[in-house]
Amino acid sequence: MAIAITLNEYLDKEHVHFEHVEHRRTQTSLDSSRSAHLPAARVSKAVVLQDDDGEYLMASLPANKRVSLAEVDNLMGKNYHLVSERKLKDLFPDCVKGAIPAIGRAYQMPMLVDDSLLTAEPVYIESGDHENLLKLNASEYAKLVAKAPHGNIQGANMGAPRLWERSSRDRWI
Repeated sequence: MAIAITLNEYLDKEHVHFEHVEHRRTQTSLDSSRSAHLPAARVSKAVVLQDDDGEYLMASLPANKRVSLAEVDNLMGKNYHLVSERKLKDLFPDCVKGAIPAIGRAYQMPMLVDDSLLTAEPVYIESGDHENLLKLNASEYAKLVAKAPHGNIQGANMGAPRLWERSSRDRWI
């Protein structure tokens, strides 16, 4: 699979132009950026969250960062937690585990976008498998996330020691 069917149909409907970037098989967005020799700060990963009412939210942030749940909670005014891998399979049936495209609207899921991605040129997203990324220029990416709220939702760098609970509101994943 080069691109998830749901994502492909959505990008076609929105008349979004993109380029395929092939790379060796990887397991994470960070590894994909390394394999494709791309700056990790320009590769958007999707982190799917759920609030206490059961509503989903896709957080989109650079592949080399962890999401700060405290920042997400603060920006959205709700408490969020990570969605289980089993539930992700149900929500994204046309995607390989760990290769969810960071375009929530394609899957009727609200998004929250990290500010740093709004100034990145270009932005790369997972295509739904572990062997391809999609390259979007800044204007195409902006069109896809235009209605999404945004803010600084980055936590620690990936690879940095995990700090599970620095305080009751400063949680990093």
